[in-house]
Amino acid sequence: MTGDAIGLTREAPFDGGQVSGKFSMTYDVKAKWIQKIVLVFCLGLSFLCFQIVHNIAERRSNESFNVLVDQGSAALNRRGEDLNRTLDGVAGLILASYSVSAAEMARYAQALKVVENVPTLDAIGFATFDKSVPRLGTAKNSGWTIDDHNATITVTESDPTSDHLSIRVMEPSAPNMRFLDADFGSNPQILAAAKTAFETRETQSTGVLPPAFSSAAHPQAFLLKPVFKPSQNPTRTDAQQGEFLGFAFVVVNVPQVFQDLTVSQGKLLDLSIVFDGNETEVLEADQQSAPGATSPEYSVLRSAHRFGKSISLRWDSRPEFEAEQPFRARWFVLGLGFLVTALVGVNSSILIKRNRTVSELVRRKSREIATRTMEKRAILGNAMLAIVSVTQSGRIIHANEASRKFLSLTAPDADWNGTNLAELLPGFDITSADGWTKLTVPAPHANAGPLILEVEKKTWQTADGETRITLLLRDITANERLAQEVAETEQRLNLALIGAEIGVFDVNLKQNTSVVSETWCKSLHIAAEPARRNPYVEQFSRMHPDDLAVLQKAEATCIAGLSDRAEARFRIRGENGEWRWIKSEAVIAERAKDGTALRMLGIQTDITESYKLEQMKRDFVATVSHELRTPLTSVNGALALMQAQQQGKEPDGSARLIEIGIKNCDRLLSLVNDILDMEKINTGNMRHDTQPEDVADILRLATEQLETYASQWNVNVEVNAPAFAQCIRTDKKRVMQVLTNLLSNACKFAYSGTTVCLSAEHMSDCTKISVRNVGPSIPEDFRDKIFQPFSQADNSNTRERGGTGLGLNISRHLVEAMGGTIGFESGENDETVFWFTCPRAMDAPLPEKQDPLVHEHQNAA
Repeated sequence: MTGDAIGLTREAPFDGGQVSGKFSMTYDVKAKWIQKIVLVFCLGLSFLCFQIVHNIAERRSNESFNVLVDQGSAALNRRGEDLNRTLDGVAGLILASYSVSAAEMARYAQALKVVENVPTLDAIGFATFDKSVPRLGTAKNSGWTIDDHNATITVTESDPTSDHLSIRVMEPSAPNMRFLDADFGSNPQILAAAKTAFETRETQSTGVLPPAFSSAAHPQAFLLKPVFKPSQNPTRTDAQQGEFLGFAFVVVNVPQVFQDLTVSQGKLLDLSIVFDGNETEVLEADQQSAPGATSPEYSVLRSAHRFGKSISLRWDSRPEFEAEQPFRARWFVLGLGFLVTALVGVNSSILIKRNRTVSELVRRKSREIATRTMEKRAILGNAMLAIVSVTQSGRIIHANEASRKFLSLTAPDADWNGTNLAELLPGFDITSADGWTKLTVPAPHANAGPLILEVEKKTWQTADGETRITLLLRDITANERLAQEVAETEQRLNLALIGAEIGVFDVNLKQNTSVVSETWCKSLHIAAEPARRNPYVEQFSRMHPDDLAVLQKAEATCIAGLSDRAEARFRIRGENGEWRWIKSEAVIAERAKDGTALRMLGIQTDITESYKLEQMKRDFVATVSHELRTPLTSVNGALALMQAQQQGKEPDGSARLIEIGIKNCDRLLSLVNDILDMEKINTGNMRHDTQPEDVADILRLATEQLETYASQWNVNVEVNAPAFAQCIRTDKKRVMQVLTNLLSNACKFAYSGTTVCLSAEHMSDCTKISVRNVGPSIPEDFRDKIFQPFSQADNSNTRERGGTGLGLNISRHLVEAMGGTIGFESGENDETVFWFTCPRAMDAPLPEKQDPLVHEHQNAA
């Protein structure tokens, strides 16, 4: 079948992105419609709650207002009862004796404190019908008997047919004196009330009286109660019983009756009264309403029939009551509803956006997962490491190409598709714990050796909870053989180190741990204990106190990077108490990126015997040198004497021999002096007496001493003294010895006819003295050994010019002992500079200005 035919039979790839995009568009449309419906529902619910809360608040407000009105009506009824009781008391007083004086009426009013206890009353009294109305004390009528002396009123039968009504007694009398015995029958309102009270035998009200019939500035009204004399015949009916005596009455303060009924009146509500339906006769009980106030929101109209009069009571709410009502709650509920609606809208928008983002993220992650899955399959398929997936029972379910080749190598004849792993890797325990396992597999054929495999087991669970095991197989046969060879080599090396008695140490400076060899422990007489974390520091407690600082300084210098190696010699106390000499050499094996030392690796050897031999050699050389210097001095003196005797004579062969002898003696004396100086340096017997010295004087003295020597090599010596006086702290004798060595070498190796320059340079804390010449440059391979004893460049020029090879070594020790440093610079332009530094004398006097430069030229003879 061709490729085109195959292509026709393939299914179209699944485009997850396109389907996800369509789904996202459909979801967005549905979500927006749902969002709109929810918002409309929330708005409708908000308005519904607003209306419900409004109705509840309205109902509660009406109930509260009705309660206040009921309280006012009850208080008004109580005041009416108080007035009735007062009228009953006055009527009882009349019926008690049928004769009442003004004084008795006054005592009665004062005893009962009628006016004080009933603040709505202005006065009480008694009135009767009469045909004529004489004034009290001036006339008598048929119905009343008046005793002027006692001022006593005897009550007799009153004529109800009379149209004259007069007041006989009234308390308090002082403000009402003008009403006594006055005819009130002329007022039809009062007369009608009196007639009605007589006929109905009930208390009647006159209504609000005109100002002419009022004893006060406020509106007043009379309450008239008819008083009948009890009948002696019990068989008579009520209409026939008793004689009519008159009227007990009270004068009512009409506004006071309707004021201050409750504590809320005048504060939360107002009261208006209409008498007998006459809208013109309206009494405003409360006058505290602000002018221009709006119409009340709550109003109750109630009717009452009191004392023969119909009264209409209108209760109106005040702004204070209306402000206390919970009507703001409805706006709060509505605002809360709007807020909830806004929050729902915002949250729904966020959810829609979030779901859109999540859908896009899921689509992108799905693509990434699919890509990674294919990538991992490709990696596993092309991996060099054998990877096998098996079930918990060991059945192989997947293997990459490397594992197929690997398993085919171990079991070439096995068909392991779906087979058990034990058939291909015998000896591997599938139930073992996860981790690495080393497995030896028999050789696949007779000519090959056994294979050593490293198997890593990892157990995991599928999404369905099934146990799977992944195995990583690696052939480590070559590594194991190499490791065995390395172990054997390391064993041989350890044997060699043990044979050479060289101890090795490896110090981890970061973790403060160390590893030492057995030879190291043996040479330092320290017990080998593997549990020690840092055995290297054990040697410090056994070290000679004078040598501990030497070793620590050498190691600190190497760790800081100031030197390449840490070399030191120190003494360790042995088992028998003797001091053993140890030589330590260490280098920094590893540094961090910032230069911090991490590991220090080194060796230590016992040099006690070699040190003793070296000491014997130094002693022998010193002895020989001392023994040679005395005869050489004598021989040199004798030759100089013979040379002096030859002066003035003609030269012959003996003069030449004497000159050669003198030169050889000088050379031997120089060698002996150098050897003796080396011996003093090695034994620590070299003494230095440092004190402030002038640099210019030292430079001038050095050139004067080298004048003859420079002329022998046909060179000039130039001194560049500093412009200002400079003082250094040094030993003048020893610094002259250093300058003599450097100047002699510069003259000896300078080109003929050139100039050797001697200069001094002022630095921050020291003075740098330099000797510069022009001549052959120092060979590269000799520069590292130039300051070592008995070191000379291996060339004919050096051998011809002579020298012991000790001068620079002695100079280095002298300069360092006096607190300075020494070095050299040799360039490719045949110019070489040797320099050394001397500490400045800080306690020296201030420098005085000298000539800018001092040039001294000394020419060869």
